[in-house]
Amino acid sequence: MKLVSKINITAFRSLRSVQELDLDDFTTLAGLNNSGKSNVLRALNAFFNGETDSNQPINVDNDYYKPDLKWKKAKQISIAVHFTLPDHFKFRKGLEPVQEFLNGDAFKITKTWKRNIREPEYMLNDTILDTDGRQRIDQFLQMINFRYIPNRVMPVDVIKQEHSALRDVLIRRIGRSSGEHKDTFEAIRRTSEKLIQSLVTRLEKASPGLGKVRLATPASWADMVFTFGYKMAGDGFEIDDSAQGSGIQSLLMLETLYLIDRDYFQKFGWKQAAIWAIEEPESSLHTTLEAHVAAYLASIAADPKSRLQVLCTTHSELMVQYSKMVVFVNKEGDETKCENANDPTEILNKLSKVGVSRWVHPLLYYPLDPIIVVDGKYDHAFWIEALKMIRTKRKPMITYLERIDPVYGSGGNRNTFDYIKANVKAIKSRRKTAPVAVVLDWDDSGKEKNYRKFFDKEDPFHVFCWPKEYANPKLNESFRGTERFFSDRIIDRAREKGLEVAEYPEGLLTVDPEHYNSVGKSIICDIVKKGLEEGDLSYAKPFMEEVLREIGVME
Repeated sequence: MKLVSKINITAFRSLRSVQELDLDDFTTLAGLNNSGKSNVLRALNAFFNGETDSNQPINVDNDYYKPDLKWKKAKQISIAVHFTLPDHFKFRKGLEPVQEFLNGDAFKITKTWKRNIREPEYMLNDTILDTDGRQRIDQFLQMINFRYIPNRVMPVDVIKQEHSALRDVLIRRIGRSSGEHKDTFEAIRRTSEKLIQSLVTRLEKASPGLGKVRLATPASWADMVFTFGYKMAGDGFEIDDSAQGSGIQSLLMLETLYLIDRDYFQKFGWKQAAIWAIEEPESSLHTTLEAHVAAYLASIAADPKSRLQVLCTTHSELMVQYSKMVVFVNKEGDETKCENANDPTEILNKLSKVGVSRWVHPLLYYPLDPIIVVDGKYDHAFWIEALKMIRTKRKPMITYLERIDPVYGSGGNRNTFDYIKANVKAIKSRRKTAPVAVVLDWDDSGKEKNYRKFFDKEDPFHVFCWPKEYANPKLNESFRGTERFFSDRIIDRAREKGLEVAEYPEGLLTVDPEHYNSVGKSIICDIVKKGLEEGDLSYAKPFMEEVLREIGVME
């Protein structure tokens, strides 16, 4: 869920001026140690909670941008947050005046702290607010649970600090099924098992030798005032969560916080969203567990039902790969600079050059998920939109040659073949459950065998070709590429937007190749990016589902 879309930070610690920094549902801030990454998270903590660190209220004298202290102008710190409310963000009964005051789903709230003034000044869309307006803004912000989790925190301590919230979740769920169990403590045990089922499944997958995991719940009335923890079952014995390694503790902590924040909105409708600001979630994790945590954070943030947005600082190339938005953080003198980067390949190369992380072969990105290599940016846009309408167990990563390695060109069978041939070893080193799949255009039929000769059947590699028999029968062979499988609606809309199409007497459509390649494909792609409708996959879906089944992401 993307709730906060942009932030502005002025004169806070090493952040002299950060303007219009874009955030997404899962954003990573990557850079060297001491570059100022954590100051972005602390600034947001100050905005939402009034603290920079735990029990450390923001203070202009301590937190102002130090190099400018010598200036005679008035010292003030300003933090602005741009909100874009998703459709499922609901104002409970009684907060109608707050919703009306915000006047829409997109707005900016600014807080400014000045020296010797205890409370910050509030602004809504650059208008200074009075006491009544400040109160309404506070009521809105109370609907959001902002968590700042420093790197130095002990994960098991976070779990125990949250025991009352976790107990509330458990009691609510027991209440729903109280009629099913006569024995209260048996009900607690059974409900707790259901409560953490996804946690158990994920831990078993990430650490197969860990053993059974259960909540440490009360067994008698004397135990009812209990503090939650976890028990890991070994061969005839159980181990407390505090005795586990820090990596397992970290995963338990994230799962527990998600369990709590996912249920918050059910508690009288008070909390509608949660934002996590985590410092280096990869700390103390071995590579496989690090990949699981990265994929986990990406999945829960992308799930619109989770009502969760995640920001984290990182040195991990895996966290960067799985994030939706990357911020490159660099220090120039005393000042921290922040730069958005949408393309993980670009930012990973930059991070490896400055020594933040190791260089990673592009075909070893996303180690837990299948990668589908399509023929260029237009195909990429279609697959991304189509996957929003196709139900899968998990989402594959979609990419194309220009994003993987621009040296090999923008796409096409010849360039793709040369790249795959040159990188057979890298592909063979991937997990079998995370293969690479190449999807060729319909006019490259028969060329699949050229790729297969480099791989055995057991290797994590697949090659497919769009079958001509699935194409839209109204579009002739002048429609090169995936567009030949698009619906009548998309083509009709493209004609309205300037796609030049000729029609034969029998109703068959044709295009001029030069206009189609230079202008037409771009027009069609712009329509696709605005979202597909029911029926737009009528020709493409059977083949796409075949690919998804073959690579293991669909039943």
